Amino acid sequence: MNEFSIEIAAENIVDHKTKDYFVEVLRSFINENYRSAVVMLWSVVIADLVYKLQSLRDLYHDNTASSILKLIENKQQANPSSPDWELFLLDEINKRTCLLEIADYQHLLNLQKIRHLSAHPVLSSANLLFSPNKETVRSLIRNALEAVLLKPPIFSKKIVDEFVVDVASKKDLFPDQKGLKQYLEAKYFKILHPSVEHELIKALWKFCFRLSNQDTEAGREINARSLQLLYQRNPVEFRNFVVQNSAYFSEISPNGAPLSELISFLSECPALYNALTDAAKVPLSSYAESDANLFAAAIFLSGSFAEHIAKLRTFEYKLLLKLSDANWNNLIIQAKESKQLQEVFEIGISMYCDSGSFGLADSNFVKFIAPYVAEFDRERLILLLNGIEENSQTYRRGCSWTDHPKIVERVVGIGGIDLTEYRNFTRSLPPNE
Repeated sequence: MNEFSIEIAAENIVDHKTKDYFVEVLRSFINENYRSAVVMLWSVVIADLVYKLQSLRDLYHDNTASSILKLIENKQQANPSSPDWELFLLDEINKRTCLLEIADYQHLLNLQKIRHLSAHPVLSSANLLFSPNKETVRSLIRNALEAVLLKPPIFSKKIVDEFVVDVASKKDLFPDQKGLKQYLEAKYFKILHPSVEHELIKALWKFCFRLSNQDTEAGREINARSLQLLYQRNPVEFRNFVVQNSAYFSEISPNGAPLSELISFLSECPALYNALTDAAKVPLSSYAESDANLFAAAIFLSGSFAEHIAKLRTFEYKLLLKLSDANWNNLIIQAKESKQLQEVFEIGISMYCDSGSFGLADSNFVKFIAPYVAEFDRERLILLLNGIEENSQTYRRGCSWTDHPKIVERVVGIGGIDLTEYRNFTRSLPPNE
C-alpha cells in the first residue's frame, strides 16, 4: 500500500480558497514550524466547514446549512472576540449532517485541543508553550484532510430531498440515459460522499419500489433510471450495500406499479436479485408469473436463458400478446448473446400462426416475423409454413400478398423445402410468385 502523501492530497482539496490557505499549513510543516502548522490547520478546517455550509445554502437551498450558518452568525455577533462559535460549529455539523464519521469528529476535537495547547501558554507546565512533534502534526494534517478538506460540500441528508425534486422537475429534459447521466454526474454524483450516496440509494429505492401515491407515481420512472445510474457507477459496492441491508431493500410493495418497476429495474441490474431475501423474491416471482410481459423482462428469475424461454412459451396466447416491443427486442438481444435465437423465434412464429383475426395477423407479422425471417433456420421455416397452412387468418388476409414473399425469399435462400406442399400458403402469394 502506498504511503499517504500530504502534498498529493493537498492538490485534491475541494474548495479553491481552502486549497490556497492550506499552502501555509504545508509550508509551516515542511519548515518544522509545527506549532504554527497546527494553529493554522484548525483555522483552515473551520473555514472550510463554513464554505461547505455556504455552498449547500447557495447552490442547493439546504435548510440545515442555512440554519447552522445563522446560528454561528448570531454567536459571533453576540460575542465577537470569543472563539466559542468554532466548537459550536463543529458540534452542529456533527449532530445535524452526515459529513463526519464518529472517528472524524473525535480527530477534529483532538486537533482543537492540540491547537489550544499550541496557541496558549500553560502556566502549570515547565514549558509554557506546548510543542507538538512531527509525527503528531503529520497525523493531525492527514486526519483533517480525510475528515473534511477532501470531502465535497454535499453532505447534508437534506440533499436527498433536493435530488428527488430536481430530477422530477427535469424528467422531460432527459428522455434517454445518456443525457440524464451527464446531468447527474455533473451536479451530484461526482461530489457525493459515500454516506450520502447510501442515503440516496435507500430513499430512491423506497420511492420507486415501496410507496404508491401521487408524488411517487409521477417520479417513479426518472427515480428508477437515476437509481440504475447509481448502480452502474459501482455495481459491486452497490450490491454489497444491498446485502448488508437486505431486510430494508427486501421490504417492497406486494403488487402494482412499484413491483412492476422493480422487475424492470432488476432486468437491468440482475445481480441484485439474489441480494434480496425471500420477502422480496416471493412477491416478485408470483407477480411476474401472472403477466407474460413482466415475466419476459424478469430473466433473473430463471436459472438460465434457455429455461426462461421455455417457461415463457407456456404462457397463454392472450398473455403473450401483451409483450411490449421493448421486452421483445430485449429477448432478441439476450437470445443472440445466449445462442438461443431460434428458440425465441419460435415464440414469434406461434404468435403469428395463432392470430385470431386479420388485423392481429397483420400486426403480428410486422412485429414477430418480418424483421427476423431472413434469420430463420430450416426447422423454424417449416414450423412457420405449417402454422400458416392451418390458419386462414394468416393466408387469407390482404397483406399476405406483400408479406409472404419475404418468407419465400428465405425458403429459396435456404433450400430443401418444397413449397408446393403448402397449398394455402402458395395461394396467399401474388400471381407472379
